Amino acid sequence: MIRHLRLFVLGACLAAGAAAQAQAGPFAAARERGELVVGVPYLAPPPEAGAKIRTPDGLDATMADRLGQSLGLPVRLRQLSPEQASAALAAGEVDLALADDTAGLPASVAVQPTGYAARPKAVIRSDTRLRRPADARGRSVCMAEAATASRALAQSWGAVVRTYRVPSDALVAVREGSCDIGLVDDAVWDPLIRFPEWKKFSSTLAADGARRERVWLLPADDSASRDWLGQEMRAWDRAGAWKAMTAKWARDVAFDVYLDQEVPDCHG
Repeated sequence: MIRHLRLFVLGACLAAGAAAQAQAGPFAAARERGELVVGVPYLAPPPEAGAKIRTPDGLDATMADRLGQSLGLPVRLRQLSPEQASAALAAGEVDLALADDTAGLPASVAVQPTGYAARPKAVIRSDTRLRRPADARGRSVCMAEAATASRALAQSWGAVVRTYRVPSDALVAVREGSCDIGLVDDAVWDPLIRFPEWKKFSSTLAADGARRERVWLLPADDSASRDWLGQEMRAWDRAGAWKAMTAKWARDVAFDVYLDQEVPDCHG
């Protein structure tokens, strides 16, 4: 009887220990909630009813989805500035957030680099003479609304800035001649320009502007999630994840542009 009681107590202790270990694992709150909530600096407004769905600017949504897949959790995005992200992390409203501006973050927020860094790069018709940033003064320069770095850079050139809901809209404007220059991340520029239909738009401007790295923000006291996330980012790098994600983005946006220019709108 005593032996059975000891075995029961031992089993209960082991079960309690395993439960505590699981609770202390990475992103325990997200696992308990059943979804990973990720803050992002910008979410494009949803398309109107019947409108075409288009690829958003940047890789934020793709990165969040890939992280959710690694954790086995669905992902919900929430638009947050870095300042809002700090408060949301402290309140447990989001599990982590993406940002490229870490200035002024409190000590309660940890920063995990992703390894993805980019700066704006121009998409221009090859038969123009635009080659230097100074040549953009007074010219129309187009980009997605989410591309804040591109907007700031174009403004510093003295350009006429035009923003669009999604990047394909800005690139269509370049292809149709209503915009002189389009701006996308330099990381996605090369895979985009490799498509044959973009050969006539493969000119660019001399590199300008700072290269900025996307980083994850998460609670500094969550060591289990910090350790796991650091390992995950190293695994992404070894697997060539950034090359795969930028290539897919370029392919998707090129297809969006094709649909806008070549395929009749069934709703129009």
